[in-house]
Order: sequence, then structure tokens, then C-alpha cells
Amino acid sequence: MNGFFTMAKTNLKLLFRNKGYLCLVILLPILSAGLLSLQLDETVTMKDDTSYVVQNIEDRDDNITSIENTKLLVKIYDNSNTELSDDLAQELAGSGIFRIFRYNQEVVDLATARAASIDSAGKSNIGAVVYIPENFETDILSGGSGNLSIMEITEDGRNDLLASQVNTYISFMMQAADSTNYDKTALAAMLSELKESRLNKKIEAVEVGNSLTLTSQQNHQSTRIGYSIAALTMGFLFCGIFISDIIIKEKNNKVYNRIFLSKASILNYVVAKMAMILLTVAIQTGILALVTPIMVSTDFGITYPSYLFLVFGLGLCISTLSVVIGTLVSNTMNATYTVFAIWIVSNIMAGLYFPITSAAQWWIKASLLIPQRWVIVASEMLMTGETGVYAMYGLIVGCYLLILMAGTSIGVMVGKKDY
Repeated sequence: MNGFFTMAKTNLKLLFRNKGYLCLVILLPILSAGLLSLQLDETVTMKDDTSYVVQNIEDRDDNITSIENTKLLVKIYDNSNTELSDDLAQELAGSGIFRIFRYNQEVVDLATARAASIDSAGKSNIGAVVYIPENFETDILSGGSGNLSIMEITEDGRNDLLASQVNTYISFMMQAADSTNYDKTALAAMLSELKESRLNKKIEAVEVGNSLTLTSQQNHQSTRIGYSIAALTMGFLFCGIFISDIIIKEKNNKVYNRIFLSKASILNYVVAKMAMILLTVAIQTGILALVTPIMVSTDFGITYPSYLFLVFGLGLCISTLSVVIGTLVSNTMNATYTVFAIWIVSNIMAGLYFPITSAAQWWIKASLLIPQRWVIVASEMLMTGETGVYAMYGLIVGCYLLILMAGTSIGVMVGKKDY
């Protein structure tokens, strides 16, 4: 270990004299802890909320046009204007297959509705019309089928889906009415319970990959972890730049010659730099461990020790990557530009800002090359009670480090040949 302690001591002094280095080491872990405490909205929002709710129209003769081509536009004449007719409209809207426009301002007879539908065929994008008669609820509560009418305006295969869905829900209403002995209050309560049950089912399960299923709360917790990891990644990358800056200056000032003439091997040199990386990451993780219990006022899905373990492994990988880049680029400014670009692209690719479970397969596979992605994957595995997470993550970190240390050695050897 010739010269190891001397090099480590010298590097340590240079780092702690740098105010930028100290700011990154101290402030970014604090920012990361603050991001873990974000209170995210617990409701589920959709890309286009109006696509999943019934839209009431004021004028019966309004021509409805839309560029929507993924949902069948359906107009409902709701002459009943009761809880049961509203339940049917809401069921169709909530299916995600249809976009519902309802007119319930006044009673419209079937002949008028049919004539208006034919007249609007070339003036709007409505694909079908559902006519709900005035006695719809009364008929259901009397053991009937409601006497609905469905009019196809355009030739569209989704009209069959509409008819099927309407018939299925009407059949359910009839069975529910029979089971409640045709009691209006009991039937309304049963349908209300059904809607709440279906809503919970829709928002509770969030599939991740092919095997994990997160609850809505766990999905928010994973998002908080992603934000905090994004801040920490910046700290790890730019602290690595300060270490690589030392390597670049030693190379440019021909310190390489003196180091290697003093019988210090390349291995000792690389190990001394790795020691600086290890110390930097340990300090950042330690600060995070101190401030997290103080700043985080909400559960973020995994225990503090588990989170710190994931952060420490990520820090080793990211800081080493930054040092490798600085060593190969041999210019601190260019290295800074490079790691900043890597920070932006890798965070997006890893899904730290938004879920990538619905992304293209090539994106999902490419994200597994990014260390941040493995932090998210490991976190979600811990949330769902998967086993073997620590061994898997440790093995991945070890592989990253072996590859990156080899890259550092190559960069140092190339620099040595230049002098």
C-alpha cells in the first residue's frame, strides 16, 4: 500500500477545502429528505377527466363534435332522470369505452329522438343514441326491463359493446331489484355500495412490471422515493466531479510522474480515489440518516435502514461513474456538462419523475442499465414483501462497481502513457 495513506490524506484536504463540495455533501441530502416528506394527493386523476364522467348538455339540438377516436360518442336522452337512469349513464361513462353526453332538461318522445338522431347523423360524431323512457325506474321496480332503445347512428363495432354493456347492467338492475323485493331505497343502497366497491378496486391496484402490484398509497410512496433519489443523484454525480477534478489536475500538473516514480502502483492510486468516493457517500448517507427522522413526517413505504442501504449503494455507483467520466474526459468543464446531461436523461429513463410501466418495452429494458431504476425496483419489492431484495441489490451494485473501477483504471493508465 505504498503511498496510499499519503494520497488519501492529500485528497481529503483538497476536498474539504472546496466550499462547493461541502455544500453538495451537506445540502442535497437535506433536500432529499424533504422530498420524502411530500404529501401527494391521494386521489387518482386521469389524463382527460371529462372522458370518464357524464357530460350534460343544455340544448337538445346541439351537434356534438369531437376529435376523440378511441371512445364511442354516445348521446343519452334521459327522460326518467332518476337514480337508476343516472346509474346507467355513470356506468357507461366509467367503463372508459364510451364518452357520454346526456340530455335531461325535458321529456322527449321516442319519435322525436329518432328523427333528431337521423338529422344529426352527418352533423356530429355521435355513434349511438340511448333512449331512456320516462317510466324507466317504475318499470324496473315493477319487474320489467326498463324498455330502453338503442339507435345506431354510425357503423361502428363498438355499438355491439354498447348494447352488451347496457343489457348487462339492466340485467343486474333487474336481479338487484328482485333481491331487494323491489324496494326503491334498498335498491339504491345496493347500487351505491357497488359503485364504491368498483371505485376502490379501480384505484387501489397499480401493476408494476409483470409481478408486483402496488396499492395507491404504495404508488405515492414510490413516487416520493423517486423524487428524493433524483436530488441525491445530483449530489453523488457532482461530488464525483470534485474527485475527478483532483485526478485531472494531478495529470495536468504531471503529478502522475512523481506518484508512480515513488513506487505507488496504479492499484494504490485507484484505491485512494475509491476511498474518497466511499467517504463522500458515507458522509452524505450519514447526513441523510440524521435529518430524515426529523424532516419526514409521513411513511414512505420502506424502513429507514433499508432506504439508507439503497442510497449508499446508489451513491457508490453514481459517484464512481462520475469519476470515470472525469478521468476519461480529462477536462473538468466537459465532465460537468456530461454528468449534468447524464443526470437529466438517466432520471427520466429510470422513471424517477413519472411511471414507466406503460412505456415501450425497449425503454423498460434500457432503464435496467441505470442504477436509479434498481433503487425504485428494490423499493417496490420491499413494499410488497418480496424476499431476496438485499442480495439482489448488493450483487447489482457490486457488478456496477467492478465495471466502473475497471473504467477508472483504464483512464488512469491512458493518462499515465501521456506522460
